[in-house]
Amino acid sequence: MKKQIVSAVLTAAMTMSLMAGTAVSVNAEEAGAKREGIKIGMTVPSVSNDFMVALTGMLQGYLTEQGYEVQFDSADGDVTKQQNQIENDIQMGCDALVVWPVNGEGLSNVVTQAVDQGIQVLAFANAIPGASANQVAADDKEMGTAQAELASDWIDKAFPDAGDGEVKVFVITSSNTPQAVDRSEGMLTIADMNSKVNMITSDVDWDSPNATSSLVENTLMTDPDIKVIMTPGGTPGVMANNFVMSANSNVEDKAHFAIFTVDETEEIDAAIAASANDEAVLRGTISMGTLDDTIHDFAKAIQPYLDGGDMQQVDGTAFKVTPESLAGAAETEAE
Repeated sequence: MKKQIVSAVLTAAMTMSLMAGTAVSVNAEEAGAKREGIKIGMTVPSVSNDFMVALTGMLQGYLTEQGYEVQFDSADGDVTKQQNQIENDIQMGCDALVVWPVNGEGLSNVVTQAVDQGIQVLAFANAIPGASANQVAADDKEMGTAQAELASDWIDKAFPDAGDGEVKVFVITSSNTPQAVDRSEGMLTIADMNSKVNMITSDVDWDSPNATSSLVENTLMTDPDIKVIMTPGGTPGVMANNFVMSANSNVEDKAHFAIFTVDETEEIDAAIAASANDEAVLRGTISMGTLDDTIHDFAKAIQPYLDGGDMQQVDGTAFKVTPESLAGAAETEAE
């Protein structure tokens, strides 16, 4: 996994200068001279898993590659701590802020304070009321609901003759952040979508791989009739897949077992592709794009400011990733 993350970061580093150069050439004439010598404060919810480490590294890399100083902080999942970090960035004289919020509503006042002082603020991944601009992902509840649709479709194909309540589905929810809560609410709609579903739930810290592994192992051991696991994020999804495919797993019939999640990385794509031959059981995810796609959107949002103008709103979109969609994409690339 570490090799894949390093590979992703190195790949991004190679493309950052190209993206930056393209953005500059497009926007410089309209926006004016490129800003020089500015300091950018950046705060993120946490760096508790490989995905967060990789993405935050790439965000910093995009800015530092162009020569900008970045004051980086992790809030460790604490909105009060993140508020304090933003206040510190203001006092330290940061010229602009990039805020990936623990809770957008909870940061509205301090972000509005920054904007009122002439500091442009880009809200990353989730909106913050009062921010100069938002680079937002797709609606989290809708992504959870789309995951439920993937799971429901798979159940109908894998268990065409099942009766009402005969397919046990384990929905792993999370209440760490408002985004996790929204995704969880969407996932729970699986019970209303498909009458075959017999749903059980349990809550977990979605930033804790070990907690997810322990939960999956203990739940499958006590309830071996489970056929589907749904998770609110990529890290829990990967950890669940790793356990089910391990020698310690009690899941023997891999062809009739599935895991679904949200988020896309190289590792998740590889597992989904392998699930076509039951060499993995992670069979689908809801993606907002690859890491490179995210950095490209970040460039669209912040580059106009770096070129002397204003930060721009960028709205993300989500789509379903399955073995079939990955195979189709591979065929298109081959052509």
